[in-house]
Amino acid sequence: MMCEQTEDCNAWLRPLVTKVSSILGKGIEDVRYEVSIPTDLFFNSNLSFVNVVWNASPDDDDELKKRVTSTNIVVKKMPPETLQEVVRSREQFHNEILFYQKYAQYYNRVPRCIYATEESSSLDSAIVLENVATKRGYSVCKWKYDTPLGYTLAAFREIARFHAIAYATKRTREKEFFDFVNTIEEVKYDPESSSRDTFNRTATRSLDFLRKEGYDKEFCDKFEARCANTFEDLILKFIEIEEPLSTLCHGDFTINNILFKKESDELKVIFIDFAMVRYGSPILDLSTFLCLHCARDLDKVMLDNVLRVYHDSLIQCLKENDIDVGDYSYEALYEDYKKRGLFGYFIATYFLAIQMGKVVGGVEDFAEIDATELPVFLRQVGGGEVDEILGNMLLKLKEFGCLDYVL
Repeated sequence: MMCEQTEDCNAWLRPLVTKVSSILGKGIEDVRYEVSIPTDLFFNSNLSFVNVVWNASPDDDDELKKRVTSTNIVVKKMPPETLQEVVRSREQFHNEILFYQKYAQYYNRVPRCIYATEESSSLDSAIVLENVATKRGYSVCKWKYDTPLGYTLAAFREIARFHAIAYATKRTREKEFFDFVNTIEEVKYDPESSSRDTFNRTATRSLDFLRKEGYDKEFCDKFEARCANTFEDLILKFIEIEEPLSTLCHGDFTINNILFKKESDELKVIFIDFAMVRYGSPILDLSTFLCLHCARDLDKVMLDNVLRVYHDSLIQCLKENDIDVGDYSYEALYEDYKKRGLFGYFIATYFLAIQMGKVVGGVEDFAEIDATELPVFLRQVGGGEVDEILGNMLLKLKEFGCLDYVL
């Protein structure tokens, strides 16, 4: 094998390339590979883009020797051990491997998983996927926030299909579906989660803006009191399973995990990164996307619009799979959004500023901040600009009815 990478790179990459070559039915006598590391996205794993090139072997005929075949892959590895506990890497890798091995057969609009291994030594665990950017022409959206409506609607049509396939699988292959669901490991929302203090500290940062603007003191006081224990009293309630609307959720439905391709004037969508899949209300996915990527535009008219588009796509897919749609009315979806729509808002109170680029660095930089200081830092990052966006968004969600179940 030939590679211009460092010895450290070769030490872990060479065996993976050997396995990939074998799986793809390629020889390994003359292989070269080039590695690039993305630096413009926020990942909880070590991510590498690898171009693997197989040259013809000396024993091949002259025609074959003229041909050089290659494939582009994405390799996900565990982050350094110092970060694994912070982001719960073992659980994330377990969930993503589980998704590809047990569920992707039902929802197949995903990158092909070429190889995956969950080893006792976490640093040896790896996931190898096809690179759908080079293979199929998909790319990330350049708008990380204030996302254009067309991209939002395309993402919502496809997440509706993702949810509908889960409803169908739950109905037609109940045992297999719940065997998969019950093996998913919790990453973020167990009672002892490190997220607890972050949610509790950042939940009311919008009140700094609302009080300064002289907004209704009684409302501000009631909201502040209600959010005293946001994680325990609200977040853990939002994620509770409630049938029949519970479905398989992506769990990290953000623009970084969605790839787009324009084809015949239509935006097509493919999802990546299933490390945080979970079973629960579809609103967990929908509210996360809207509150992070449409924060300034999220008023009642816009929310009605995107929920209608989502619901139309959901019903269409259910009918295509011969599933009775009686349990999935628009009214039930609307009411569920009122009940759980603040889920995404509370995520935005600590992550919107990061999505807007107000923080330089990646997850490794957060690991260096003392655990007791991180919630304080996240409450302040982005300053008054983010406080104002959050304050206005809270009032718009109030108008929609998302505080009816809270206050």
